[in-house]
Amino acid sequence: MKTVWRTIGGSVRKAQSRSAMTFKRAVLACAATLVAVLTPVSASVAADAPLTPEASAAKVAAEQLMTAKIEWRGPSSSSKPIVGKRIAVVSCCEAADGAARASRAMVEAGKALGWQVNVLDGRGDPQEQNKALNSAIDAKYDGIVLEFVDTTTVSDGVARALKAKIPLITLGTLKNTPDSIPDVSWDYAKHGEALANYMIWKSNGNVNALILLNTDLYVTRNGQWVGTKNVLTDSKKCKDCKVTVKEWAMANIDTQPSSIASAAVQANPKINWTWCFDACMSRVSRALVASDLAAKVRGAGFDCNAESLQLIKDGQVEAVCAADPREWDAYAVIDNLNRLMQGQPTVNQGIPVRLFDKTNIGMLSDYEMSHGWQGGYDFRAAYRKLWGVQK
Repeated sequence: MKTVWRTIGGSVRKAQSRSAMTFKRAVLACAATLVAVLTPVSASVAADAPLTPEASAAKVAAEQLMTAKIEWRGPSSSSKPIVGKRIAVVSCCEAADGAARASRAMVEAGKALGWQVNVLDGRGDPQEQNKALNSAIDAKYDGIVLEFVDTTTVSDGVARALKAKIPLITLGTLKNTPDSIPDVSWDYAKHGEALANYMIWKSNGNVNALILLNTDLYVTRNGQWVGTKNVLTDSKKCKDCKVTVKEWAMANIDTQPSSIASAAVQANPKINWTWCFDACMSRVSRALVASDLAAKVRGAGFDCNAESLQLIKDGQVEAVCAADPREWDAYAVIDNLNRLMQGQPTVNQGIPVRLFDKTNIGMLSDYEMSHGWQGGYDFRAAYRKLWGVQK
């Protein structure tokens, strides 16, 4: 092919002979045709691939928790609170937003009742939690809340509180020792099952999950994880699911889960899901994004804290979260503690649960996006009415 040079508009450009140009156009046209034909086909196969029977069943199960109707199922009456009570909230770890949300709401609810509510941070350390519990007993508080603190890890403090006849209640511990200590909880296993079903659905039955299992929280090990494990390890529900479990300690929440996840995803490119509660998942998501691993894996979390909701909205690793309305939980604890301090039995508070992903996150208000899901119901007004108090 003969090449000639032409000057156009003051610049020098290379031109080819007519035969060369004709040949080039033919090649480009052929290539364009191949791209036009092949690309849509491969994309449509991925997008329109039929769900397996297992994935179809998982889709139905997950969607039920994404659309369930929310209504008040809490108590219909409550005793008028006694003003001036002093309450200690022993929190597992205020660095975890799921705990901090509940703590703030208990302070808020207590203020409405004319109570003084003080939060004692256990810092993710059973020794610190036990120390905080014992200090509350020494200070002769009128009531004590253990927030995501396992009673078995603070057993001597629990024994002292019971001996001193200080009303004691827990939030989110699932099972207490002794079992006479009341707990406010929701359906943790249902949370875990919903997350597992969502993963199966969205991966069409091809799940390779990294479970980041906290070693300190009884409720996580025996609640959400049990629900998820029962689904993912059931060959009838997911014959091709694979699960890898890595443990970490609450005291190391800022570094350990994200380090484990980054290393695991780099070592095993087949991992396509990570799983842990949201205070962990938000850290993991940020780490995977920073390491350019975000495209390789999706995250399934629980709590639906504000940061995780934004990550889901932005498509930053976390794709789904199972929610309980943490502030509603806190008001429920205060209501039952009021009953305990008046010598009455506690009641079922009817805490709702929900599953959120990018498709239904738009139903959340701006307030919920910045504070976490509130339950889709004005629970604050409902409790204030029960208590006979104003805002």
